[in-house]
Amino acid sequence: MHLLVVASTFPAHDADPVPAFVRDQVIALRAEDPSLRVTVLAPHDRRSGTQSSTRHADYDEHRFHYAWPRGAEQLAGRGIMPTLQAKPWLLPTVLTLFVGEFLALWSLVRRERPDVVYAHWFTPQAVVARWVGRLTGTPFVFTTHASDVSVWWKIPWLGPRVVRSHAVRARRITAVSRRSMAKLRAFFDDDAWAALEPRTRIIPMGVDLPDAEEPSVGPGERVLFVGRLAEKKGVAYLLEALAEVRRTRPQVSLTVTGDGPLRADLEQRAVELGLGADAVRFTGYLTGADKAALLADHGTYVVPSIITDSGDAEGLPVALMEGLAVGQVCIATAESGADDFLVDGENGFLVGERDSAALARALTAAVDLDDARRARMGHEAMRTARQFHWPTVARAHLDFLFADEGV
Repeated sequence: MHLLVVASTFPAHDADPVPAFVRDQVIALRAEDPSLRVTVLAPHDRRSGTQSSTRHADYDEHRFHYAWPRGAEQLAGRGIMPTLQAKPWLLPTVLTLFVGEFLALWSLVRRERPDVVYAHWFTPQAVVARWVGRLTGTPFVFTTHASDVSVWWKIPWLGPRVVRSHAVRARRITAVSRRSMAKLRAFFDDDAWAALEPRTRIIPMGVDLPDAEEPSVGPGERVLFVGRLAEKKGVAYLLEALAEVRRTRPQVSLTVTGDGPLRADLEQRAVELGLGADAVRFTGYLTGADKAALLADHGTYVVPSIITDSGDAEGLPVALMEGLAVGQVCIATAESGADDFLVDGENGFLVGERDSAALARALTAAVDLDDARRARMGHEAMRTARQFHWPTVARAHLDFLFADEGV
């Protein structure tokens, strides 16, 4: 089978700070089915040094331009909604992204003749895949991650009709979490959803599991956050919680790993809260061995995600799965999607969004765990992470999304 994957977020190389889960999925799919041929289409991103065409061991990568001047091509890779919040003058490039992606996908489908187009994110990929499918007869499937569907509520009357008319023409649909699926479900009445639901399934993205069978982490007072420094990640609330916790437990420290539009603001907020270098450090983006070393050096992992006022939200952070996989004691908001599998007090701690006081209480509880309970929670976290192991997740995607192609 020849699969054409189209995504707005796809790393150009290993050191690229663009989230890598779509690339990791492609590699995992190929590992499960070596006969699978994969072509990837994604927008150019000058910041990542993208090339028009690149051949990799597991896939062929193609990039397309969508704006002039080229410096305006800033929507890809770093999140469309947070980018527009920070740089509203880029709003016209949303339209040119749709047009550029349509032209590129139409051309690539006619040349490559894939068996199916797999769109990551409804907006713009699934919309464009449906347009191209009408012209070429190529079927499409898509995965919705979070606000890529709900953003259409912002367009009265037309938006909901776009979602319904495009979703019902997809051969299969997956969502990365129960909350993500609920966002899609909200566009349909009961009868319409009953007709569509058999072609939908909740399948998350995956994670590589470590070889170790025992938790291999640092002390609980070393707290870790990994992710893009954007509003929906909720790091500002984590800083406030840390300041509160350190009033009674001054040994607690936080490492913030990642980069993004809010880094300078968050560094300033840490100063305002009296959090010095002994309390919090910002490392920037790390990957590979450096990231693995951080995971091994910290004992508590926090995912304080929120739903922003503009509706931007998480689907299910891969970073949380990485923390679980090594046996970290994980604290996450329900709004991150973690309530699909995190049971408060058993394999982690669940808190509500935008509640720094609740986050501080959870941090205190995590730091104060005795060795026996910390070990039990670490083992439960690792057991939970097994369901996200890439071979398991990739096989689920192959069996459901591409069943009609005989994979």
